[in-house]
Amino acid sequence: MTFIETFRLDKGRLPRDDELDAFIVTANLDLRVSAYRSEAERSLEVFVQEVLEESTGEIARLYQRELCRQLARSRSFIRAVAENLAANLLAAACVAVAAVVLYGSRIGFGNLVADVFGYHVIPTPSDPPLRPGGGDLPAVPANH
Repeated sequence: MTFIETFRLDKGRLPRDDELDAFIVTANLDLRVSAYRSEAERSLEVFVQEVLEESTGEIARLYQRELCRQLARSRSFIRAVAENLAANLLAAACVAVAAVVLYGSRIGFGNLVADVFGYHVIPTPSDPPLRPGGGDLPAVPANH
């Protein structure tokens, strides 16, 4: 309530000018202004705290909802393991093919096949002489 309404209810009349001036002087004393400021700061702190709590709660709810949505969309553990296994096997196969191609180009693919399957390469008189870096030679089984 304002000063004038309270005065009228208590005294049954409106305040006179001198009574109103006394109230204004009292209300504007440094001590009163300090008290008003302290009360405003406390009110502001309470308001900010309530807004922060409400905002924090809303952010937490949104985060939980998004987390649940992301988890629902994610792949299962078994699928992740299978995908990683397939990728690793493909990488190993690429390395193996590269190694076979490089080794075969170095010793010759005929010699490579003979070495892998246990054959000995026996040059025939009609075959050209061995070149550095290998070449293809006819292969015969090792038990002959």
